[in-house]
Amino acid sequence: MGNQEKAEKGDTVMATSTRLFQGRVVADSDRKKGESLLASTPVVVLSAVLGRTPSIEEYESAVVGINLTKFAPPQKSLCS
Repeated sequence: MGNQEKAEKGDTVMATSTRLFQGRVVADSDRKKGESLLASTPVVVLSAVLGRTPSIEEYESAVVGINLTKFAPPQKSLCS
């Protein structure tokens, strides 16, 4: 959505950004409190494709073969 976009009042949004303080992305409506949900990139992408939050089975099926926890620190020091 970018930094300046807003969802409709009372919507629920899912994002990878940790800057989801109340009212930043979605405001409350008269009927429903707006919600900003923090999720991993794979969950957000799959949710966008499906148009809803995936079930655990759908998530597991979608990430088969992707090593989501593989991390290797840089071989060189980042400081000089």
